[in-house]
Amino acid sequence: MFTDLYLRADSESALAVAMPWFRREDAWVTASHHHALDLIGPITTTPAILDENGEVVTPAMIDGRYHANLRLFGDHPDREAILAGLEAVRIDPEPATPSRVWA
Repeated sequence: MFTDLYLRADSESALAVAMPWFRREDAWVTASHHHALDLIGPITTTPAILDENGEVVTPAMIDGRYHANLRLFGDHPDREAILAGLEAVRIDPEPATPSRVWA
């Protein structure tokens, strides 16, 4: 059993503050026996439109906030605290077509 969370904060440092369970000595812990963390950063919400010569007709739309996906396995010892602590950065409702998904 696992829970997938789509997360977003104004910056990577703001996300780090919201996710102390996944930090060690100022570095992200992206995987353990209890979780997997995919750090994404800014995402393209609308791709650029190019003409036949490859010139940009309409620039891409970028969401410059910092995004991450977290897969939290059911046996995580801090599961309830993590779920409660991430409410402020959790994307709700979840995106219908996430930029990245777990394989």
